[in-house]
Amino acid sequence: METTIIQTNIGKNARIATNALFFLCGISFASWASRIPDMKELLQLSDAALGTVLFAMPIGSLTALPIAGVIIHKFGSKRITFLAVLVYFIALPLLGLSASPVTLAISLFIFGFGSDLLNIAMNVQAVGVEKIQKRSIMSSFHAVFSIGFMLGAALGGLIAKQGISTFHHLVAIGSLDLLIGIVSFSYLLQHDHKSDENQPLFAIPDKSLIILGVICFCGMLCEGAMADWSVLYYKQVMNNPNGFATAGFTAFSVLMVVGRIFGDRILQHFGLRKTLLINCLLVFVGMSIAILISLPVAVVIGFGVTGLGLSTIVPLIYSEAGHSKTMAAGVALAAISTLGIAGFLIGPVMIGYLSEFFSLKIALSSLILLGLLGSFLTTKISNQ
Repeated sequence: METTIIQTNIGKNARIATNALFFLCGISFASWASRIPDMKELLQLSDAALGTVLFAMPIGSLTALPIAGVIIHKFGSKRITFLAVLVYFIALPLLGLSASPVTLAISLFIFGFGSDLLNIAMNVQAVGVEKIQKRSIMSSFHAVFSIGFMLGAALGGLIAKQGISTFHHLVAIGSLDLLIGIVSFSYLLQHDHKSDENQPLFAIPDKSLIILGVICFCGMLCEGAMADWSVLYYKQVMNNPNGFATAGFTAFSVLMVVGRIFGDRILQHFGLRKTLLINCLLVFVGMSIAILISLPVAVVIGFGVTGLGLSTIVPLIYSEAGHSKTMAAGVALAAISTLGIAGFLIGPVMIGYLSEFFSLKIALSSLILLGLLGSFLTTKISNQ
């Protein structure tokens, strides 16, 4: 009885600490993103030059992914989370100090590297908390990330309007990260969850994991496309320059948070396969409404439904990968994350090229097809 109580307390403390890390990750990324226009103006970068410089961050992320799986398996996610927080503490001020495109690109590479070290490590911690509490709670962790992201974006805009420099803003966020990291460290799980002590470090993903990876790729591709093109679609295609141009993306973001808050309960009721099927069908329905009905209110509703559909795809797949019986948790999560980030990077570029050759409306119509593809792939997942 006493052992059970101790385990319960450990699980509660670890959940709070892991939530703090998800919040840290969200507010840090949004804080940097909110200052991109200021850095563009400071360094006098063209749109093309800015796009080239910003690409350093995903390169850093992709570089970190294969390394993250190995070092988490060897040293444990607890140590690596703190290492990642230290990288944040260093990288954020460096971003604000950047005086040339080259130094900004180097800083972004470091920031991207740290971001994915933290991403994989904190998700491994989340899987361990799920194991202790014996239920799926991954979606709630990602809801905290989304809340942190929205708060960071809002605060970033307010801070920028007050004339506070990018450097001082990001130093404050980096210091907050370090404080959260230090306080959280003691409460994180000491040992990572392993389904099988004999799991190999390197292994070919099984069929189920590959299918989940492809669905994650489709979901993140849609997220990337929506993040970069939804506001432009509302402004250009709807021909509503005087309206609230971010209304559609705001609906998308808010309903994504709502979906993640309730995602774990939905999973417990319907199971993995049915929940992912609902997610993908919502993406199909939402984008169909936004594209086929040429009214501003339809775009807002459609983007909101799409956000609801995309909300729990990544958390549910991360949870399932972390409980893999054929690969170590960190390695499985790194493999899934690699596909997801690839989709997130390809999405905006794909929409850009399709829009150039056809139109933005036709380009975003491709997301309807991705919703259908994801729905089909869910039928190939073993029922759970």
